[in-house]
Amino acid sequence: MMYEFRVSEMAEEFGVHRNTIRNWIAAGTLPAKEGPGRKYLMKFHDYQTLCEKFGREPHIRPDSHVDLATVKSMEAKAEQMMPMELDGHHSELAVDPSWADACMTCGTCASACPIAGVDGLDPRKIVRMAVLGMDKELVDSQWPWKCTMCGKCEVSCPANIQITALMRKLRGSRERDKVPGPIHKGVAMCLERGNNLGIPKDDFVFLCQDLGEELAADSCPGFVTPIDVHGSRVLVTINSKEPFAEPDDMKFWWKIFHAAGESWTIPSENWEGVNWGLFSGDDAAMKVVVGRIVENMRRLNCKILLLPE
Repeated sequence: MMYEFRVSEMAEEFGVHRNTIRNWIAAGTLPAKEGPGRKYLMKFHDYQTLCEKFGREPHIRPDSHVDLATVKSMEAKAEQMMPMELDGHHSELAVDPSWADACMTCGTCASACPIAGVDGLDPRKIVRMAVLGMDKELVDSQWPWKCTMCGKCEVSCPANIQITALMRKLRGSRERDKVPGPIHKGVAMCLERGNNLGIPKDDFVFLCQDLGEELAADSCPGFVTPIDVHGSRVLVTINSKEPFAEPDDMKFWWKIFHAAGESWTIPSENWEGVNWGLFSGDDAAMKVVVGRIVENMRRLNCKILLLPE
């Protein structure tokens, strides 16, 4: 037996964001397939397993399951679907062809967007242009870079259109040397030196040790900044703007850790916690930065990761 659900329903049931459910599906953690009417299908056994993991009782509705014959029929129809093409313009950006019918340009997304109207930006326009195959116009525009990626448009959309995924795809479609300067330079710098602002390792270590000495003298007797301490429970990553411009801000965290008797450490290399590869749509760079953090977790044998964002 198969279980049928909408992303919004599953998110509400398990108390997580809709994007979390989508991420689970994309990663295979939630073994579900796209079904009819913007719904998803998964084996009822897998749904039960998920409920057990979260300590919840399975939520069964009269229309929440379908038989296998229906599923096979829908899968056969899905295989026959052709890429969306209107007036000879094929869209590589529209994540889901059903957007053309689902988006009613109701304006709910625009009303939730904190920068709607700035330089003509309107989420409705962006979705409509994507389904009409106006890819080049969108990629060349400044709208994707003015968007804050806050996700309010998507949360408010009654049709569950993945607007934030579209915006990130737009960013990723632009040639890297045409990405806005600070972001592009930050990604390149992080790949080369391990942090977005290119702070040298020796300077970073010296600064952290110096701040630790100040903290020990001011309010935390015996405090020593834990750098590369193997076996610490928490690995702490840092937003490079703090050691660069606001170093004293790091002390607030350190005071809390000291008072709580927490076991924590900072890596001396690849300590950047803000992944600009994610923000710029550069998946390759994003994976490299994430991989470095994972390697630090393994190298130092830490159990918990703290990100500044």
